[in-house]
Formats: sequence, C-alpha cells, structure tokens
Amino acid sequence: MKRCPKCKLTFDDGLDFCLEDGTRLNSLPLGSAAVTTDARPAKTTEQTVAFPIQTVKPADAFIRTDEVETLVAKADSVIPISHRTSVIFEYAAVTIALAHNWWQWLYLEKQYVSSIVEYIISADFLMWLLLLASGTAISLFVVRKSERKIFGVLSLVILAINLILFLVPKR
Repeated sequence: MKRCPKCKLTFDDGLDFCLEDGTRLNSLPLGSAAVTTDARPAKTTEQTVAFPIQTVKPADAFIRTDEVETLVAKADSVIPISHRTSVIFEYAAVTIALAHNWWQWLYLEKQYVSSIVEYIISADFLMWLLLLASGTAISLFVVRKSERKIFGVLSLVILAINLILFLVPKR
C-alpha cells in the first residue's frame, strides 16, 4: 500500500502519484497497511483511471435499458420527417420533375447544335442537367423519408421517361 503525504489517502501499490492532488505517494510499512488514519476508504486500482476526474451525472440523467431498446428500434426503421416538411418535399419533387419535362420539350429539343461540346456547355443543357440531378435527389429523399412515397416514385418515373426520351435518337 502507498499513502499520499498531503491528503493522507491510501492507494494500492500500482500507483505512484495521488489521484486527488498529484503528489508522489510514499510506501507504507507492511504492518501498517491495514491501518488508515482518515475516514475515507482506501482506493483500489479498479477505481483509478489515467484521465482527469470528471463529474458524474445524477442517476435520473441516465437512459434506462428499455429506452435504449426503443431508440435502437427507431434508428433501424425509417424515421419520417414532419408532416409539413414532408408535404413541401413531396410537391417539390413532382414540380421539379415536371419543370425538367417542360425544359426538355421547350428548350432542349429545339436547340441548334453545331458541335457536341457546344451543346454540352450550353445553358439550356446545363439547366436540364441541374433539374435532372436536383429532381432525382429530392425524389429519392421523399421515397426514403416521407410517409406518402407515391410522390417520390411518380417524380422518378417522370424523370426516367424524360431521360429515356432524351437518349433515344429522333427519326
């Protein structure tokens, strides 16, 4: 056993410094190891840590095991977003898909092309690509998070049809 000369706490032999004040511990003679002069119990190596002492939360702040199981079950399932936000994203997905369709038929189909590079860097094509990417992202978000997944599926179908019609050569 070892004892701190400042605070008089006793510790097991595995420690060299006091956990309370950092003072070097003194070894106790074999016969006096069982006798302690302070009212506090001797600390064991099981209670010692190499990190600074931290305050412990009150018992009511800890999560019960049944609450942990509920949280894990919720994390595994799809947690729906709030209804108001869900409605906004549902309508936005369909609106962007229809805007993509409108842009493709109104601007992209009637664009004169002299070279493929000029076509790819044109503002009409870049806007079509932006509508396609944002519509796909929002639609996938709606399919994953919304309770009414039909809006996300519908907008993905519209975008897929537009993409297929864009890729199929015209007669």
